[in-house]
Amino acid sequence: MDFERETFFGLHFEPRHIGDGSHVLPVQNLVQALEGLQRTIHLVAMMKEGRGVRTRARVTRDIEDRFQLHCLVPEEGSYYQPTFIMERDQSLLGPDEVSEVAEITRGILGSIANGDELDFNRTVVDSAFRSPIIASLGKMFGGQGGHYRLSVEDNAGKIIVDSVSATDALERLRQARLSPDTHSIVTGFFNKVDFKERKLSLLIPSTGRLISCLYEENIEPALLENARDLIQVVGTIELDEDGNPLRITDVQEVHPVNTDDIDLIELLPDYLKANELNNLRIMVELSEDKQTYFAKMDKLGIDQAAYTRSDLVDALEAEIDFLWKNVAQEDDDKLAQKARLLKAELNKLFKEISK
Repeated sequence: MDFERETFFGLHFEPRHIGDGSHVLPVQNLVQALEGLQRTIHLVAMMKEGRGVRTRARVTRDIEDRFQLHCLVPEEGSYYQPTFIMERDQSLLGPDEVSEVAEITRGILGSIANGDELDFNRTVVDSAFRSPIIASLGKMFGGQGGHYRLSVEDNAGKIIVDSVSATDALERLRQARLSPDTHSIVTGFFNKVDFKERKLSLLIPSTGRLISCLYEENIEPALLENARDLIQVVGTIELDEDGNPLRITDVQEVHPVNTDDIDLIELLPDYLKANELNNLRIMVELSEDKQTYFAKMDKLGIDQAAYTRSDLVDALEAEIDFLWKNVAQEDDDKLAQKARLLKAELNKLFKEISK
């Protein structure tokens, strides 16, 4: 149908490692992609109709019914999931309105592909929707990890955006929305939240002090999603005379504390693939005061530290890139014995895609 073509989004999953199973996909990867795209479509529909981002960025029932993402039968081609937007009851809504929402969504994805912040802001005209849309697309693309590349295609098979470029662009957009003078981070135990007063209470591990802070409405979805023991709060941190957190103001972001091990394959640059499937993981832990992440992998001599998990991942990606370019590709006669052993291990594990 012409209607389906106008509201079409093809989700194309491709494995980033060498091996079989190109037509097999973990359910979680598909679910996160579909949920992220569906929420983005709902937010675009709300923005188009001039609705506000309600408490906890709730999508209204009528928006859910009128702008549903539907799946066609999956096709081969690594793993290909065709989707399109359609109302639950097609008789209630003309196709033009749904097509306009699809066109805006494609425009947002295109701005992400180009890393164009100006175009993104121009497309997402209501600034209140920018952070929620960045978060929903982050779930869609960030959930693919290093094992799969997700490309979103139009009905002609042309790639609109892929997960590798999208992940970097979304992080830049997220960072651009942080004020440089308030980009401080504190980690603490989630105590309670008052949604009516928009107040969050945090217990600081190193001092046992309970501190409170006020937050903006667009933070609430993150609070609900990350209501766990340890969270990180980004904002203005006022310190006492001993340098310990005393008060938090102007809260800009809330993140979960995640000490899960990191799959080595997820850290590989675009030009590398694993020679074979492996279960190599980098151990992650927190410092005693819970304020710093540490990552270690003795097999490759990796040892990194950072204040946030995203910064830790960035540092690890940079180290893998450095090791490949400066050790794995270096002449043996220029390397010490220990470095030659590391070179052999790197070449055993990985190879360049062009080779």
